[in-house]
Amino acid sequence: MKQEAEELSVALKGDFGDDITIKFVDVSTDELNQYPSIAGILPKVRLPLTVINNEPRFHGGISAEVITNALKEMQQENQEQQQ
Repeated sequence: MKQEAEELSVALKGDFGDDITIKFVDVSTDELNQYPSIAGILPKVRLPLTVINNEPRFHGGISAEVITNALKEMQQENQEQQQ
């Protein structure tokens, strides 16, 4: 999963540049303690879990296309709210 996340990071950085930060969290380590709301839902989801802006969005696989589309929709909504 970590390699998939790294590949996703490259793809998203290509599309969004510095507007995006990607972090891989190994849920089998103590690092998960930094994300208590995520730890609470892990029994209900299939890994990998994609979280965007602290909100669980997708689980069970990593799709650069699906994640890119979600991020573009979020960008558009933000732009519309700023107008």
